Amino acid sequence: MEARNYILALSSVLIAALTVYSIFYLSPKFGGKSQKARAIRAVFMILVAGAGMGVMHLLGMQTLSEYAPDNESLFLPLTLYILTLAGMLYLFSRLHQFLAEREQLKELAYRDSLTGLLNKNGMDHFWDHCKPNEQLAVLFLDLNRFKAINDTLGHHVGDLLLRAVGTTLSQFSSKGKRHIFRIGGDEFVIIAKRCSRKDAEQLALQILEKTTRNYKLEKHELFVSASIGITMSHGRIDRQKLLNEADSAMYNAKQLGSGRYSLHKQDQSTRQSKPAGSSGSMLHTSLSSTNRLGDKQNSMRA
Repeated sequence: MEARNYILALSSVLIAALTVYSIFYLSPKFGGKSQKARAIRAVFMILVAGAGMGVMHLLGMQTLSEYAPDNESLFLPLTLYILTLAGMLYLFSRLHQFLAEREQLKELAYRDSLTGLLNKNGMDHFWDHCKPNEQLAVLFLDLNRFKAINDTLGHHVGDLLLRAVGTTLSQFSSKGKRHIFRIGGDEFVIIAKRCSRKDAEQLALQILEKTTRNYKLEKHELFVSASIGITMSHGRIDRQKLLNEADSAMYNAKQLGSGRYSLHKQDQSTRQSKPAGSSGSMLHTSLSSTNRLGDKQNSMRA
C-alpha cells in the first residue's frame, strides 16, 4: 500500500508539472492583443489548470481513501496533497508573470524607442509571418534635408523631428492592414496589405500632405518635406527586392522635387517616376513651391 500511495503522490506531482508546462508551451499559440485573443487565452488557461487540479484531486482522494479518519498516517498524504496544490498555484502565478514579462520584452524588441513605431526587428517579424503571395504595397519614405537639420541644430532637435513625424505616421497605422516601420535614421517604411496601386498612390498623397508642414521644435520652427517611393508586390514576395524597388523609387521622387512620390514600374528595367493625377499634380506643385519657401526659411534659421 505504501508503494501505491507513493506512486499516486508522485503522479500528482507529475500532473502538476505537466499542467504548468502545457500552459507555458501552448499559451503563446493563443497570443495577441485583441480582446478575443485575450479571452481565448484566459479560457484555455482555466481549462488546463482546472483539468490538472481535477486529476490531482482524484489522485489525492485515491490516496486518502486507504486511510481511516483516525489513522495518524493520514497526515503525510494530506500534507503532500496540499503542498502539491500550493506548488501548482505558485508555479501558475510565476508562469503568468513570466508570460507578461516576455510580452513586454517582445514589445520592446519590436518597437523603436524614439518614435514608438515598429523597428527593423518588427519588420523582419512581419516578413516572416507574411503570406507568400500576399498583395502588398510598400512605401519608402525619407525626410528631405534631415541630415542638414541634424548637423546644424543638433541631434536633439533631429530626435524631436523624428518623434513628431512618427506621431503623424502612426495615424496611418491600421491593425492587420497597414504597418508603419522606422528602419533607421529618417527612413520609414509603410506596408499596406490588400492595397491596389491607386490606393497606394492615394495613401502616399495623404502621408505627404500630413508630413510636409511646419514643425515647431522647442525654439525652432522648421518646414520639412518628405519623398516617397512606391512599389507593388506581384506573385511570390521577395522582401529585399520590394525594399530595393521602393528605395530606388524614393530617390527618383527626390529628383522630381520635394514633397513628391514616385511609383516603380514593374514592367520596366529602369525605375521611372509616376506623376500624380490632376488632383495629385496640384498637390505636388503646391508642396514643391511651399517647400522652396521652407528651404529658404530653414537656411536663414540654420
